[in-house]
Amino acid sequence: MTEAELMERVRRMCDALQLHAFHVRDSRGSWGPGFPDLVIAGPRGLLFRECKSRDGVLQPDQRRWGSVIAKGGGDWCVWRPRDLQDGTIGRQLAAISRLHVAVLMGECSRPEAR
Repeated sequence: MTEAELMERVRRMCDALQLHAFHVRDSRGSWGPGFPDLVIAGPRGLLFRECKSRDGVLQPDQRRWGSVIAKGGGDWCVWRPRDLQDGTIGRQLAAISRLHVAVLMGECSRPEAR
């Protein structure tokens, strides 16, 4: 699964869970190179997510952003196709949705690559 395919699946899940999602297409030309691909907001939280293919590598600027966000109390991590397959992404999205049934937070707050 490519990064683009993963992002599209996440977009559809966000829509289904009535979450607000913002996608940064390419932050390299902006003030904050390396800013996470996704900012996802719901009534129960805010997620900062970098999406990568199975073998995609985090760049130094992406690692720095992840570290700053996590140290500031934000929920940042990297999502890969395996996180979609094992249900991690669905659980984390459901945890911030108003449609959420059981709280499953805390799976991803550290700025380390998966």
